[in-house]
Amino acid sequence: MTASYTWSKSLADASGNGDGVDAGEDPFDRRLNYGPTTFDRRHIFVTTYTYRIPFFRNWHSVARAALSGWELSGITRFQTGPLLTVRGATLIGTRRAKYLGGEVNLPSSQRTTDRWFNEEAFEPAADDQRGNSGRGIVQGAGRRLWDLSMRKRFGITESVNMQIQADFFNAFNQTNFGNPSTDMPAFVTTAGADPRQNIKTSGFGSISSAAPGRNVQLGLKLTF
Repeated sequence: MTASYTWSKSLADASGNGDGVDAGEDPFDRRLNYGPTTFDRRHIFVTTYTYRIPFFRNWHSVARAALSGWELSGITRFQTGPLLTVRGATLIGTRRAKYLGGEVNLPSSQRTTDRWFNEEAFEPAADDQRGNSGRGIVQGAGRRLWDLSMRKRFGITESVNMQIQADFFNAFNQTNFGNPSTDMPAFVTTAGADPRQNIKTSGFGSISSAAPGRNVQLGLKLTF
């Protein structure tokens, strides 16, 4: 068994070449772009393990051949989510949004796929101003993954062996949400309309995707 824990923080004025979220604010004042990178993950725990099941060795004939000698292995990974930047659409392009104040990240008990963070804390920046919200201000969803494998080797003859294997990716079928939408549309300008109505109906602040669920594959290998 091996286990590792990483506690890290990655800050820069760009996450990579051509990264539009980082590089688009002001190429002449890189301090405006300084903040968490898109690959920043504050906490990551990973463990790998292999266990040779010791039972059924003293059984006889067919039962021992079928049930003993199995091996279980796996990789388990827990990590926090990415730090996301809120952007707003304006007449002169999409830029970081204006921060209005208040808590941005909701307590875990209040988070839902329809409202992952406090979208009321933002609005699109004015056309003649830059948005004052920081980079990486929204905490994205984390990951919990259990990938397991079971295998057994049977000796057919002195030189021929057969291995049966079953692999379970996301074995417990846990839901791992994708990132919430952090792109805010421009305010509506129709007379008498709620200026934030199109923001509420655009999906801003909600999650509409998830990582794959449980995936099982079976394998049979013959070596000679």
